[in-house]
Amino acid sequence: MGSWMLVWILCTTVILMPVCLNGPITVHVKTGRPLYVALGQNIVLEAEFKKNPDDVIVMVTWDLERGKDTIRLSAAQGSRISLEKNNALLQISHVAEGDFGIYKVTVTDSNGYQEHDSVEVRKIEEPPKAYIARMLECVVDKHDKAQWDSPQFSWLVDGIPVTNQTGSRLNISEVQGVNYTCVIKNSLNVTFMTHYKAPKESRPCFTGLIAVGVIMLTAFCVAGLFVMKKYRENHYQRPGR
Repeated sequence: MGSWMLVWILCTTVILMPVCLNGPITVHVKTGRPLYVALGQNIVLEAEFKKNPDDVIVMVTWDLERGKDTIRLSAAQGSRISLEKNNALLQISHVAEGDFGIYKVTVTDSNGYQEHDSVEVRKIEEPPKAYIARMLECVVDKHDKAQWDSPQFSWLVDGIPVTNQTGSRLNISEVQGVNYTCVIKNSLNVTFMTHYKAPKESRPCFTGLIAVGVIMLTAFCVAGLFVMKKYRENHYQRPGR
């Protein structure tokens, strides 16, 4: 009887004992990898966490690794560094050469688990180039959806096939011409074409101004010759005549 009582007590204790099934917390820095930043700009790194509802984050730290050196970052290091959202958001303003390296965020939860994530911040050597694109778009009016479920597009510029651009849009800033043709083919090999002619660029016409200038110059010369002739006649005219 005493043995059965002991077994019953042990089983009850095991059943009622709280079991911790919580896994470790995870952390991820929301940015591109690597992250490119220009001198004088700002570094903005934000960490997101995934955890069980019962877990509590007790510490979040950021470190900068540059070669063999590791620097713990804090807002007390200067006005350029700020930490927000319970240290999940790190911002560094007026980026200098010493700010490039590997940024590592470490999170510790109430169960003592630690996880980290890191991202390398590199200096932009050449700024990105920006340009204004002028796009032509070929739109299919899909009356019969079965035939035009997956149209294929190709382009001709002045009768020459364009090989470096596909799809329904064509950047005419990169492929310059006068006559643009969009060729559409459906899954049944039915082909249609549509055309677009680029308008001529308006250029100032100076032909009329040149003609007016020539006429005025001619009239001025004729008037000058007439005045000189009259002057000579009056100057050399004998008295009494």
